[in-house]
Amino acid sequence: MKQKLIAVAVAGIFAAPAVALAQSSSVQIYGTLNAEYGFAKGVTQAAGTTNGFDGLNSGASNFGFKGEEKLGGGMSAFFQCESDLKFLKGDLADTSGTLCDRNSAVGLKGGFGSAYIGSWDSPMKRLVATTRILGETGWHGVQGMLISNGGAFIGSFSTRNTNTLNYDSPKFGGFSFSAQTTSTKAAATVTTAGLKGRASSMSLNYAAGPMTVGLAYTKQDDNAKRTAVTGGSDTAVVLGGTYTVGNAKIGLTYVDGKADQSTTGELKRASWNLAGEYNLPGPHSLFAGYTRAGDTKASGTAVGTAATGADTGAKEYQIGYRNTLSKRTMVGISWIYADNDRNATGYSVGTNHATGLVAGSSSRVIATQIKHTF
Repeated sequence: MKQKLIAVAVAGIFAAPAVALAQSSSVQIYGTLNAEYGFAKGVTQAAGTTNGFDGLNSGASNFGFKGEEKLGGGMSAFFQCESDLKFLKGDLADTSGTLCDRNSAVGLKGGFGSAYIGSWDSPMKRLVATTRILGETGWHGVQGMLISNGGAFIGSFSTRNTNTLNYDSPKFGGFSFSAQTTSTKAAATVTTAGLKGRASSMSLNYAAGPMTVGLAYTKQDDNAKRTAVTGGSDTAVVLGGTYTVGNAKIGLTYVDGKADQSTTGELKRASWNLAGEYNLPGPHSLFAGYTRAGDTKASGTAVGTAATGADTGAKEYQIGYRNTLSKRTMVGISWIYADNDRNATGYSVGTNHATGLVAGSSSRVIATQIKHTF
């Protein structure tokens, strides 16, 4: 009996630290499965030819796990590994993806804020996600008109950067600050001297009561590609905000972008988005939005082959209905219409659905959606 008691006591001593550790750390599995099915119609490369098709999307679907360990003194270590789930990819027929290819990092947080290293959305992208209300990718995506490549504009600021150093401040009276910069390690693999490809972004945010407001700035050296324009840079400024009153929420986002396409030329485009959502009684809600891509203006020489100048912008309208079946599952239906200006050639509904559109063309889609989170 004495030997058994001693064995139990020893086992308890060695088990105690493990129990304490288990109580101070946690790991969570999460994800989103988003399926969109649309019936689209638009004008393609052959002038006057109308092309109609049905297409599937899985925009922003993901799977991940994250954890946190309490270190004492109000400080914690945390990690996240999030991966893209491209189980539907429309006309790209692409189901590729790698582990931790979405927001993934390891870091420390406490009263000083959060400091972390990994692959993460830039502060500018995070600000736009807060204020645009409409989607970024898929049939509902507006990034081509608002903050990414589209039409004659070649300069994307909807970026999830790799090899990043990040800092998010705590809130001070509703104000907070976020900053991100990348390393220039990739420059070691190119043969052109002087290419660094550093991308840096920062945002100042305010959130209190019914209102959020944010201002963000991004600079991408050498087009952030390490093989582009030596000494060139792409820059953008974003101003956006939301306001909630009763069952309604409205958001406004303005983007002013500039992209160096050569040592002597640059492209500029200003775009904006106005959108809102309204919660009806029960699980029902409505949303609507208008996105406007301004004309792409060129200065200097050798700025690309796409048309620039007057009437090279586009506009997009969205209206839709959603039904929240549960806390985790939502279904919806929407109508989306994109219209290129007289000299614009590259804008369409959604993301990656139409290429080589003729100038002044339009496209439209009726899209259904089911989204489940876990």
